[in-house]
Amino acid sequence: MSAEQMKGMFDRIVRNKVRMGNFETTDGDILSIRSLLQFPTAPFSVADFCAGSGRALEILMADSAAVGFGIEPNEEKYLELRERIPNALFGGYEECRISRDTFRLMYLNPPYDSDSETIDAKVERKEKRFLRHLLQYVAVDGILVYNIPRGRMTSDVVKMLVANLDDIRVYQSHDDTYHQVYTIGRKRKEKFLDRNEVERILRLMEEGSDLERLPMLDEPLYKVLPGNITPKLFRSSRMDVDQVREVSFSSALTRRGMEWTTPKKPAAKLQPLLPDKEMHRVLRMASGRLNGKVGQGSLLHVLKGIVRKETVQNVQETPDETIVTETEVFKITFKMVDRLGNMRTIQG
Repeated sequence: MSAEQMKGMFDRIVRNKVRMGNFETTDGDILSIRSLLQFPTAPFSVADFCAGSGRALEILMADSAAVGFGIEPNEEKYLELRERIPNALFGGYEECRISRDTFRLMYLNPPYDSDSETIDAKVERKEKRFLRHLLQYVAVDGILVYNIPRGRMTSDVVKMLVANLDDIRVYQSHDDTYHQVYTIGRKRKEKFLDRNEVERILRLMEEGSDLERLPMLDEPLYKVLPGNITPKLFRSSRMDVDQVREVSFSSALTRRGMEWTTPKKPAAKLQPLLPDKEMHRVLRMASGRLNGKVGQGSLLHVLKGIVRKETVQNVQETPDETIVTETEVFKITFKMVDRLGNMRTIQG
């Protein structure tokens, strides 16, 4: 294998690591970014839509009134993210419904991949598509921090940043592993392309230019505004089991379902005239006569009984004939939902 082939293979491995979310922003870089920002004392929203384990977002929000919102498509990283950030979604941002013009501060560390065989990637690089799609979720006057390798800060990406942001500053990372640069700016209400600003930033991206590293400041440069902590839409089409349980338990539909299936006068409808035997209770449950809310306290649950008739065939072979007998059997199924939203099925 030639040296050039070896280099190409190594570059692909590096890109694959980044693509899988294994390269997250260093703590030092995040602390420097934090020093550029003045946080309000009132709650405010912070978003990271390729959040990884949530470590960067956690450091950025430390000792503040920030309310974090994170999205991560890698399941292993997502499980870490949801431990750090309460408002965490599993999946890609494309699978989520999110309110526009919402977040006061957004940190974007997008995936990038020049090996992808998808049609979309061939038309538009991932980091550019990521920026174009997610700018709409930053509130007007909100702060955007955009982190990509220096070599990918091409003219098309710079024009998109300049058209949407005011007061733009660009710094390089303290870690030279991937030659990351950070673009920071405030989102304006109307788009406007300042070509002189585009040229200024592109000159900074040229090889050999003296690009300042992220500073650690005593006086911040950007003021983050309070508010926007309860977006109308922030949910994913992919949910984990714990989320389903929580949503089911808190759902108004679940509460109405409990009410609909609870008899108005349970004593009159559910209690027999005489003490019943175990079999009587089973038959009443199976026939649907005991459906509804059953039990009290921690044993409270909703019960639904179903009886289905099935035909079972029994085949006996003799030297002279085959005897087929059919028997009707009744199968009883109970479905229960407890007070925590757990669902169980018992069949016998």
